Amino acid sequence: MKKLLKYSAYVLGGLIGLVLLVVTIVAVTFNPNDYKQKVIDLVQEKKERTLKLDGDIKLAFWPKIGADLGKISLSEHKSSKEFASVNSVKVSLALLPLLKKELIVDTIYIDGAQANIVKYKDGSTNFDDLLSKDDEESQDIKFDVDGVKVSNSAVNYTDEGSGAKYALSKFNLTSGHIALAEPVDLATDFTISASQPEIVADAKLKGNFLVDPATKHFVAKGLDAKIKGDLLGGKNVDITASGDIDAKPETREFLIDSLKLVASGQFSGAKLTIDLNAPELVAQKDEVTGKKVTVSLSQDKAGDTFKANLVLADIKGSPKALQSSGITGDIAGVQGKRTINGKFSSPFTGNLENLIFDLPKLAGNLDIKDPSLPNGAMQGRFDLSLHTDLKNELANSKFNLNIDETKLNGDVAVTSFKKPSIKFNLNADKLNLNKLMAKSTQPAAKGDDKPADLSALKALLLDGKLNVGSILYDKYQISGLNVNIKADGERLALTGLDVKLDDSRIKGSIGISNFAKPLYTFDIDIDQLDVDKYVSTSSAPDNSKASDKPLDLSTLKALNADGSLRIGNLKYGKTKASNIRIDLKADGEKLSLNPLAAKVDDSQVNANVAVSRFNDPIYSFNVNIDKLDADKYITKNSTPTAKSTGDTPIDLSALKKLNASGEAKIGWLKLANVKTENVNLSLKAENGVATLSPFSANLYQGSMSGMLKVDARTTPSITFKQSMKAVSIGPLMVDAINNNMLEGKGTVNIDVSTSGNSVGALKKALAGNASLNLADGALKGVDIAGSIRELKNKVNVLKAKDSVDADSKKKTDFSELTATFDIKNGVAHNEDLAMKAPILRLAKGDSRGDIDIGNESINYLAKPTIVKSLSGQGGADLDALAGFAIPVKITGTFSNPKYGMDFAAVGAALAKSNLLDKVGGEKGVAVKELIGGGDKVDAIKGLLGKKKPADTAAPETPTNADSTAQPAAPAEPPKSLEDQAKEKAEKKLKKLLNF
Repeated sequence: MKKLLKYSAYVLGGLIGLVLLVVTIVAVTFNPNDYKQKVIDLVQEKKERTLKLDGDIKLAFWPKIGADLGKISLSEHKSSKEFASVNSVKVSLALLPLLKKELIVDTIYIDGAQANIVKYKDGSTNFDDLLSKDDEESQDIKFDVDGVKVSNSAVNYTDEGSGAKYALSKFNLTSGHIALAEPVDLATDFTISASQPEIVADAKLKGNFLVDPATKHFVAKGLDAKIKGDLLGGKNVDITASGDIDAKPETREFLIDSLKLVASGQFSGAKLTIDLNAPELVAQKDEVTGKKVTVSLSQDKAGDTFKANLVLADIKGSPKALQSSGITGDIAGVQGKRTINGKFSSPFTGNLENLIFDLPKLAGNLDIKDPSLPNGAMQGRFDLSLHTDLKNELANSKFNLNIDETKLNGDVAVTSFKKPSIKFNLNADKLNLNKLMAKSTQPAAKGDDKPADLSALKALLLDGKLNVGSILYDKYQISGLNVNIKADGERLALTGLDVKLDDSRIKGSIGISNFAKPLYTFDIDIDQLDVDKYVSTSSAPDNSKASDKPLDLSTLKALNADGSLRIGNLKYGKTKASNIRIDLKADGEKLSLNPLAAKVDDSQVNANVAVSRFNDPIYSFNVNIDKLDADKYITKNSTPTAKSTGDTPIDLSALKKLNASGEAKIGWLKLANVKTENVNLSLKAENGVATLSPFSANLYQGSMSGMLKVDARTTPSITFKQSMKAVSIGPLMVDAINNNMLEGKGTVNIDVSTSGNSVGALKKALAGNASLNLADGALKGVDIAGSIRELKNKVNVLKAKDSVDADSKKKTDFSELTATFDIKNGVAHNEDLAMKAPILRLAKGDSRGDIDIGNESINYLAKPTIVKSLSGQGGADLDALAGFAIPVKITGTFSNPKYGMDFAAVGAALAKSNLLDKVGGEKGVAVKELIGGGDKVDAIKGLLGKKKPADTAAPETPTNADSTAQPAAPAEPPKSLEDQAKEKAEKKLKKLLNF
């Protein structure tokens, strides 16, 4: 501010000098406007600046030289950019006094003056050339100005070195008579703004002032000053000052009369008011007297109030030895239901010549009342001794504070007040903050995304120790706190930190540097930590709807940190971790944890995680885990829930706000009871679309690879592709869905997509294809061959049964099983199921059906054909049914499948086979083929003796039986040769069977 005023004076003086130069040059001419160009050229030649004279110059010559100038502007040095300008200037001066080197000027009128002052990084300014001196020094000239009137003017000042900017605008000034070493009446008002520190305020100043640098005599009489705006770190600050001050600092002579200072404003949400009253203070060479000085302070923040009053009694004595009956004061505060009242007093002595002052014993008491305290109240006492040496900039103090069970003592020494160097030693046996501090009911203020400006710490030098036996706060207990604190103007460091928080021992160091944009550094070791003590859990359900807006981490923009944290053992719920190490780095644009390592239960985790673009976070990660039982960490609800309707809504709004990419590798993983190894995942999520690719692992003696894509931008849609090779399907189904209906080893391929807003909708919208290729397995729950074998011995049982429940003890073995599925609208359709079993064959086209995934039901019909077999399930004893197709129907639900076999058809086939066994030979085989599933045409030809079956298995046995005549059939339309052959064969068969 001083520089701004000084440079403003320079500019104002330069403008006046420039005006006088113009007046002097043109005064000797008859038509000054004809010589404008000469003046412009002269300025360009001498100062390398462009002068513009836009208005007409009007001159008077006797008895005074006067000029009335129009608009004038001056450029920057060697530039066309404007440096200063003025809209109008009027000035006149007496001619004869100039001969005596006396400058007598009437009132000077200046309107619309503008100036832009710049201090460059090298310390030079943009007006240095205007201040340069000629080879010969000018002699002093006495001046006398009747007055100055300035209106609607402004000055801007920029310091490129610090980046600070200051401005005076709407500047108006009216002065009385101005002369060297004489008082001047002055009234001014203006608006001031600044960036360092931030100021925007309106100011008014009025009074009679004397500034005599030669004698160093400064006087302000009838002072009336007001400033209002945002300044001193506060909002709506209002400061008024009035009174008379006469000071000669070098001789320590002061006269203060009726000085009053009142200041108020909003600071950090609190209204603060200070009122100072100094009726009279006289300090002369041999005597010092003064009347009572009072200072009052009050603060009000959301109903919490604090008031303090300070009284300095009458002062008397000499400049070398002044004294007062003492300083007295009182304090009163209200914080919630807590009230604090106190009083204090101390003698006061001083040496005004040497500027040494002492408060030898400042003693007081405190009375605290609070319903939350054990006895509803507590009392305290404090003692303080203070010695200050202002000339040598030294201060020392010792203090003791006793409040209830809290005892605090220490000493503080300060040197160099301009940049204080503070040494201290603070000790406390016990601090019970629960009693000393009332719990605030105010909500926490929202974090700022701008780094805290700790620039004030640049002026602070600290070196001290803090030792506290124990600290109680809320339910937490800190004990054995020891730390060294040191600040050197560039860094604040807490070293040798050693403290116990509850059961945790914490050691390490913390530092802060680069105060304008603080960088926090730390190196912390914690032996053990029970997180459950410090994390509140709520059983109340969270009914709030998830937001699809990105999580705003803008407060991290204010964090600049670099440090390491190590924790020996950590407990959180049922989870236990050990050997934790986290290295954190944050620069306001990105936060990274690298490495992030820990042993979590039985899993060793090594990872690095990063977050950037905090207002719409982008996450990146790389995770390696040796083994992970994820089922341990999936919360299972023990409360019975209503049966699912299949329309459970799905909420994928979290994906809309997720922007992430990274990889995860897991050596062994158990998830939903499915066990995998060598898991490799790569995630890419952006703008509501998440893709896992690759999505691969080894599982159940085989491997899987594929991808999963989820699109949550509108209606959720899912694409899933997976290829499983050499997978043992039985253990997989048992672990995954607790279903033991199928076993075998082979390949499973899935390529499906779906969309919907609920689980049921997703199932019913499934579309795509799947394929299955298994070997050396079994269909569990039904033994087709065994069931037929039982019926073979019970031919008389021909009643059909619709279905039977699955029996886990039974199974149908197969050597091969293949199938493909076409999936539409949640239904998987199959027509090409093929199976090879020891006595059964299921060819493509022999079965068809649907698996309704949306409704979790099955409707499938298979027709396996019995083939000859020397061994296996049933073996050769079922060869009698070779060629017969056995209908098997599978129905029911996924959780309760039912197998239906047409036992009547099987029984009939067995009966027919037993009858045909009597026929024997080629004709018996031919009949079996005709009735069974063989080639009908070849069978008929065999019966007619036209063809010998190629696969006759038994030697022909002659049979002697009389044929029984059948009644003639009614007349029918002509029949085909095949039908005719069948009729002939049937007749021969009836004869052979004696029908």
